[in-house]
Amino acid sequence: MSIPLTKITLHTETAIDSCHRLNNYDGKCVNLHGHTWLIQVWIQGEDSQKDAVGILFDFGGIKQINEELDHKNISENPYFEKINPTAENITMYILLRLNKLDPELDYRVKVYETAVLKKTWCQRQTNGFDINYL
Repeated sequence: MSIPLTKITLHTETAIDSCHRLNNYDGKCVNLHGHTWLIQVWIQGEDSQKDAVGILFDFGGIKQINEELDHKNISENPYFEKINPTAENITMYILLRLNKLDPELDYRVKVYETAVLKKTWCQRQTNGFDINYL
């Protein structure tokens, strides 16, 4: 008896400490300020997408993204040259970086501006991400 193949969903979390500022913003956030961001990532794929070792996605890719943003001024990242590093745009940045690592997989990214209180967050996902597999 065989088990039918289903989607594989991986999940990881990381936290970064970084600062940013919002240009043309009418409020305190126009000034350089910092957050401890909580980043949650879900990765989905099929059994057939695993590599020879049996890995769907190498979490070293998350570490690379973490290193690009942790203890940095996110406003100085070239991606944010013409757009503000808002939670909405940071989730897109992470989603694009993940997609660059493996465009065949689907991703869901959730970013909390403050890791401790977790009051506000932004979420994005690729079109093929199936929430039923969470």
